[in-house]
Amino acid sequence: MIKESVFNSSLEAGMRAIAFLDTYHPKSLDFEQLLKVDYILVNSADFGGSASLHPEIPNRQGELSSRREVVRSGIELMKRFGLIEVKLTNRGIYYKTTEEAEPYLDLMRQKYSLALRDIAAWLTEEVSQFGFRRIDSNLGKKVF
Repeated sequence: MIKESVFNSSLEAGMRAIAFLDTYHPKSLDFEQLLKVDYILVNSADFGGSASLHPEIPNRQGELSSRREVVRSGIELMKRFGLIEVKLTNRGIYYKTTEEAEPYLDLMRQKYSLALRDIAAWLTEEVSQFGFRRIDSNLGKKVF
């Protein structure tokens, strides 16, 4: 039997996406915004949030771009599960949660899942209050 790790998998990235999008509902995000959100959710302590979900690694240069494929796969997985829907607009492709996301998230009771939801709520407040300009500025200082 092959055991597959959940750590940094498409499933984990998808769960992070729906955790954030559920707190951000009914608003939606494009892929680049979701990619940034994923990075901040994992490294929240670096951005003024509570303890990070993942341990700090010494050299994170390039981590944001290396997440691209796993985040894209995670979004696709959550779409197949019916937890994320796609909105096609004249400004691009946007993602938001479906009504099934919140009840699904409510079933998650492990320490990691509860911390994820707390960090997602914090980040939603940050994005709602300051937008992505502040996030882009902070990411530029932390990542590049």
